[in-house]
Amino acid sequence: MKQAFNLKQKQLPRLSMQTWLPLLQCSLSDLDKHLQVITRENPCLEVNSGFEVSESSSDRSHKAYMDYQNHVSNSSSDEIEWMSVSTQSLYEKLDYQICAPLFPTPISQKIAHQIIFFINDEGYFEGDIKEIAKTCDTDVYKVEQVRQRFAYLEPVGVGAVDYKESFLFQLNEYELDDELSILMSALILHFDEIEKYMNHKRIHDAKEILQHFRNPPALAFMEPEEHLLPDIFIEFKKDELVIRVNNEFYPDLIVNQIDKYDNFAKQKFKEARELVKLLDLRKATLYNVALVLIEKQYAFFMGGELQPLRLQDVADVLGFNESTISRAISDKFLECERGTFAFKDFFSNAIGDVSTSEIKHFLQRLVLSEEKDKPFSDKILHERIEERFKVQMVRRSIAKYRQELDIPPFKERKFLYKL
Repeated sequence: MKQAFNLKQKQLPRLSMQTWLPLLQCSLSDLDKHLQVITRENPCLEVNSGFEVSESSSDRSHKAYMDYQNHVSNSSSDEIEWMSVSTQSLYEKLDYQICAPLFPTPISQKIAHQIIFFINDEGYFEGDIKEIAKTCDTDVYKVEQVRQRFAYLEPVGVGAVDYKESFLFQLNEYELDDELSILMSALILHFDEIEKYMNHKRIHDAKEILQHFRNPPALAFMEPEEHLLPDIFIEFKKDELVIRVNNEFYPDLIVNQIDKYDNFAKQKFKEARELVKLLDLRKATLYNVALVLIEKQYAFFMGGELQPLRLQDVADVLGFNESTISRAISDKFLECERGTFAFKDFFSNAIGDVSTSEIKHFLQRLVLSEEKDKPFSDKILHERIEERFKVQMVRRSIAKYRQELDIPPFKERKFLYKL
């Protein structure tokens, strides 16, 4: 199926580019919040929110702990009622354990509470020991000493700086003989060279323990991933691909005239009307980008592979600058029968006539089909890809694609298969 395009560059309203570009670039989940900021400065505008805006994930973990601290300062009766109906969070769990005998003094407890503030939602410590020492009017040795005591808190492994230290913390849960304890410590500290220990006589005992480690340590407390909010739906209707804008989650802008009709009021009323036009232009721009994607990536929507596509290709069709298309697809998502994808996923470089996306998919299939006792090295993967697509590649590209796909090196895969 081919789509016919009758697209022209729309004239932007006279409202400054400072308003248009941020409006175009912000995600659908942030659009309501962005418009609320604008309307606070314009008495002629109201926003009827399409949905309730949630806070960003980057702020949530630290704010959760501060909210908990603020809450427990309320009356005890409120606290009992609140605790009885709430699921215990990571920060509540840790806060409850900051007491004797692990933290017997007021200063050790103060340091521990500061450490909790710098534990992310995965359970890892990401703070600065020196800053905590300064805040608590103590030395770095004392702060580190307190942090090491987190090895005995639950969830086990929390408070570590990385997965290796977290695994070492989790070893405290096991009563091991000297030989196995030394082996486990060596395996953890030299995890990148773990194949060296595969012939150790206690490797099977070590593997049994490793299987029970949690990574990340606070996995049980982590919130499920946020649902991706699609800006565009592409659906099959009567054997045709149809585009639908997700209007349900677009805030409604209401333009009101104010009683006082002076130059200020006239200017704000004009800006309000133009902002409504810009919001419609944002929808039209995404709709038109989706039209081009159907044309250029039709094989993908029919179950095939992505084809090479550049931002400039779309910009040329729509009559926009490449930078405008880049802003338009930033943090935007598209839902079709194959799932929900970022708009940027449809843009792929090429090696010869083959898109890098197709090469990556083939690489994934190779790894999924490899023998567990003899996983493919990067050299073999490189040879198979060149043979399959008749292209010339440098081998370091394979390592790069593996990392982007979260595929470990073959030696590490071999060990993980044995686990």
